[in-house]
Amino acid sequence: MTEAPTPLPPPPLPARVEPDRLRELDPASLDAEADRLAAVERATRTSMAPYERQLREIRARREEVATERRRRERADRHSARVAVREMAGSTELPSLAAALLAEPSPLPDDRPLAAVRAFLASGGEVGFGYPSRPGSVGFTDGRQLRNAASWGEARRLYADGWEPGAPGANGVRGVRVHLSGTRVERVVGLEEVLVDLR
Repeated sequence: MTEAPTPLPPPPLPARVEPDRLRELDPASLDAEADRLAAVERATRTSMAPYERQLREIRARREEVATERRRRERADRHSARVAVREMAGSTELPSLAAALLAEPSPLPDDRPLAAVRAFLASGGEVGFGYPSRPGSVGFTDGRQLRNAASWGEARRLYADGWEPGAPGANGVRGVRVHLSGTRVERVVGLEEVLVDLR
């Protein structure tokens, strides 16, 4: 590890002229005091220049490291999405609609929905429900609303003809999901959610 260079001392400041003394100075003396301070400021800036150049270089290099990290993260996310899309046509990742109707049940009935891994067909991993209240799916028969918190409850409601969503003519239909690890949520169709059965 390279040792940091010992910083040079700043240029010396001239003695301070107290405010009461400044009032007694004639215009020429006041100008002279301003010139002395300006000269020390210039000398200080000159002595700082190598450090400012080094700071700019350090910031630029840190941004390069951050750029490479972002590139890797984006490449990893892209690879994960490609893998999900490739598995979407397999029995490992059926749509939520197909999995709910499958016989026998591909998952234990007592498994909490919070423990079921799911993905959007576009590839992002999601959790069921709101980010603040994860692990449930609302079903409606058009008038009532029931929240399923387990795989078995969701299967029973869906088999009975209930649809994911909210009741009423203006009720939003679909499965409410949130992107894993975020507070971003959306409502999507059953076919847009893929369930990991591995």
